[in-house]
Amino acid sequence: MRPISFLHCADLHLDRPFSGANRLPNSIHEFVRDSAYRSLRRIVDLAISNKVDFVLFAGDLFDTSYRSLKAQMTLLIELQRLHNAGIHSYLSHGNHDALNGEWVSLTWPESSYFFPSNVEAIPFEQDGKRLAYIHAFSYPSRHVNEKMVDRYSRVEEDVYQIGMLHGNLEGQTEHSSYAPFSLSELVEKDFDYWALGHIHKRAHLLEEPPVIYPGNIQGAHRKETGAKGCYLVTLSEASPSTSFHQTSDVTWHRPTIDLGAFETMQDLLNACEDLLNQDLFASGGHLIEIELTGISHLHTQLLQEDQLEDLLLALQLNRELEDNHFVWPYKFSLKSKPAWDRQVLEQQEGFIKDILVTSDDYKENDLQEALAPLFEHRRARKALETIDDQDQLVKEAEELLLSYLVENNGGDIK
Repeated sequence: MRPISFLHCADLHLDRPFSGANRLPNSIHEFVRDSAYRSLRRIVDLAISNKVDFVLFAGDLFDTSYRSLKAQMTLLIELQRLHNAGIHSYLSHGNHDALNGEWVSLTWPESSYFFPSNVEAIPFEQDGKRLAYIHAFSYPSRHVNEKMVDRYSRVEEDVYQIGMLHGNLEGQTEHSSYAPFSLSELVEKDFDYWALGHIHKRAHLLEEPPVIYPGNIQGAHRKETGAKGCYLVTLSEASPSTSFHQTSDVTWHRPTIDLGAFETMQDLLNACEDLLNQDLFASGGHLIEIELTGISHLHTQLLQEDQLEDLLLALQLNRELEDNHFVWPYKFSLKSKPAWDRQVLEQQEGFIKDILVTSDDYKENDLQEALAPLFEHRRARKALETIDDQDQLVKEAEELLLSYLVENNGGDIK
């Protein structure tokens, strides 16, 4: 069999909104809004420049069951570019853009094949010779909980067999368990490559045969850090070859700074500036959440009203989009600890010990009940951000109280 080459991407999520980076300047906001479209275009550029045989799109082409005309037209234009270059494309719909959604019907290129709800094996042929079968299905509705892997099987011995599967590896609990599978089940199918989708974090699960999650093509929030893109794959009778290629031009980062290394707020500000000016961020767009760690007397200063906000605003000054490049610090995460020792405070009798006991006993339901009036208030809820980490909020409230009681009283903890 002659070698074949293809690109494997998944989770385009066209029309997906960015979240978690509020108050972006207008120029940066416009740039990040269309970043997924640019990533898709770069994937097609990569396919054409490498003259691959075909491109696999393993589910969640669109972000919702309603596919906007803009998103569909963008995909149509890129698939037409592949068609004009003589490159086939094979596409499946995932849980986000299931077949029971709503959309405007378009005419797609003849070389683009969209899989139906049942598992099919579609041959790839060139010059009248059959070279591969691509096996896949599209989600008929959002929830597909059965083991769809059971429906995959080889159909011919002397051609490459490639499985596309938008689903969840058993044992992973971070995502919904759609179309679950185990690695042993994939290996048993005796396929040459498994093109996975659904998990947004890139993962090379197995070398032989290659079993790969390429991740999504553009991070859309603070948890989707790092480079995003697709895999270039070559299958041959000798051995498979895979390489990741970044196509995203907006990247989320979460670097850390040890607060214990600094004596003053100016020292900390200087260190943050040095971080933002490093060569790693010299091109493209970068959204930065700086995580402060370590033990320092600066910790309690940063708990004071507006201190973190003022530090963030100082870093954001004069940072705009320039020639498709920006570095925007959007958040500080205070993961550091105060200079005083909580275990020592726990041994004291009196009001401080009562605070610590109350903090330890505070339940998630208690916090939700206490904050409910704010989030239910018509005006207040518009200004409030969703609380991702309630334990961290309780911890910061405890430390703020202790900073007043301990540090503002000359260290007297009795």
